[in-house]
Amino acid sequence: MASSIAEMMTLPRSLEENFTREIYRYEEENKMPYITSVERLGIEKGLQEGRQEGRQEDIIAVLQVRFETVSDALVEAVNGIQDEAILTNLLRQAIAIPSLDAFQDLLNSLET
Repeated sequence: MASSIAEMMTLPRSLEENFTREIYRYEEENKMPYITSVERLGIEKGLQEGRQEGRQEDIIAVLQVRFETVSDALVEAVNGIQDEAILTNLLRQAIAIPSLDAFQDLLNSLET
């Protein structure tokens, strides 16, 4: 089922241009941009990826502060994780875990 006007109909070129101009006029008058469902999904995906990337960086930073040297393999493993709940748990573990070896074991347990 279509969720926006743009997905429900295809306009002839001249009408599409007029529609676009009207959207821009509406945005200016109301100080509110029109966002299509595709744009909205893209924004949400970008925000989620940004949160994941930030979480991955946070995990690595905590490990570097605590243990100084973090192997490229461990950094790669953390950067390969996309699940936000797992990343949140790993960040908490990185804060309290006793060693890098224990953290690596934790990562290995996620793969099995």
